[in-house]
Amino acid sequence: MPLFDDEICEGAAEALAEAGFTRLLAVPAVPAGTPRGFRYPLRTKTSDGGEWFLRSWGTDFEIVSRSWLRRGMRASFSLGWAVMPEGQTDRLLLLEAFEPDAAAADERGRRVLEMLEPYVCRSAVAGSAQWGYAALRVAALLRSGAAAEVSR
Repeated sequence: MPLFDDEICEGAAEALAEAGFTRLLAVPAVPAGTPRGFRYPLRTKTSDGGEWFLRSWGTDFEIVSRSWLRRGMRASFSLGWAVMPEGQTDRLLLLEAFEPDAAAADERGRRVLEMLEPYVCRSAVAGSAQWGYAALRVAALLRSGAAAEVSR
C-alpha cells in the first residue's frame, strides 16, 4: 500500500473517496480458487504446486466479493503494489464499480476517467455483466509524483 507521500497518489485517492468509492487494501496476492472469488490478471504457480493470483496490470480482476456487494459496497478501489509488463510498481490503481445497467456503468467510467485524468499516465477499462449488475473495471497506472503537476 503506498504511503500517499506525493500529490498524485493522495489526489487520486481523495478524488475517488469524494466520488463515493471505498478504499480497499492492495492485497499483493490471493490463492487461486478461493471461495470469495478474488482474482487478479496474473496467475503463477508456486514451488509447492499452489496457484496464486498476483496483483497486476489488466482489467481481468475482482477485488470485491459478492457478499460485500450484497451489503451495499458498489464502488471500490485499491492503490498499491503490482506487477506491470515492464516491472513492478507501487502506483497501480484498480477500480471496480457495479451499476444497474450498462449505460450507467459507461457513464460512471467516463466520469471516473475524466476525474482521474490529471493523475493517470495509462489506463484500461472493461465492462461486463456480473451478479445481476453491469460491472466496470479500471486499471490505471498513476503518474510519478516527480514527473507530473496536478491542477486542482
